[in-house]
Amino acid sequence: MKRKKKITPYLLILPSMFFLVLFIYYPAVKTLFKSLFLINSNNIPVKFVGLGNYRKLFSDETFLKSIVVTFEYALVVIPVTILMGYLLALISASGRRLSPVYELMYAMPMAVSMSVASVIFKLLLNGNLGFINHVFHLNIMWFTDKKYALWAIIIIGIWMGLGMTYIFLLSAVRSVSEELLEAATAEGAGIWQKVRYIYTPMISPTLFYLFCVNVGSALMMSGPVIILTQGGPDSSTSTIMYYMYQKGFYVYNYGLSYSAAVVGFIIGFTVILISFIWEKRGVHY
Repeated sequence: MKRKKKITPYLLILPSMFFLVLFIYYPAVKTLFKSLFLINSNNIPVKFVGLGNYRKLFSDETFLKSIVVTFEYALVVIPVTILMGYLLALISASGRRLSPVYELMYAMPMAVSMSVASVIFKLLLNGNLGFINHVFHLNIMWFTDKKYALWAIIIIGIWMGLGMTYIFLLSAVRSVSEELLEAATAEGAGIWQKVRYIYTPMISPTLFYLFCVNVGSALMMSGPVIILTQGGPDSSTSTIMYYMYQKGFYVYNYGLSYSAAVVGFIIGFTVILISFIWEKRGVHY
């Protein structure tokens, strides 16, 4: 009987572990394995080259630039998305008139696919007939000007990530104790004191979770780049994920594509690891 009780928990998690191994661990190990080989056009390893693919990778200026572009994208999109989501959540939670309407509007990006969002922004940011240029009297070629192309991708990234971020933060803000807020009001605390000393510490686990999710999203940014800019102009919007896509599906250099995937994973893992070290000091459970 005791032996059966010991086995039961493992049997319950077996289906989850099966899919975890099948869709996450196995592809990860396979990618690492293939990054050490010369791969033919049929995606079959033909010769062991060790770190040869990685040496080629880091001697490729386009890849090095894609790392810089990815970091630039992440450094803007992640904080802006979280701050905007936080601000909108605070406004919605204040119980103002028409708050349900605003909630629906702010959450709408979640219902729009990446490809549809890219097409919408292609029209909005069109250099000649775009709505944004017309309203603000601008003359910017958003997707063909090297100075602005990455900013166009950043705008799309913020809009796409805002819906989920807003929903999570709205739920977290509404979970803060009303009695605690009323006591703070009675002591003369203003809105910014409440945000700093009550809201932020109490929803810090949600903020930390959203930071990790947005780091992953930033590293995987490729859809709008594929649809709108193809990494241009002059590789100014070429992210790590787009570099992998280009090498794998256009050039058929699978070895470099796998190697770029491994490097991207290492970068993401390092950022998340550092975040978990900081979590012990900045996140309150």
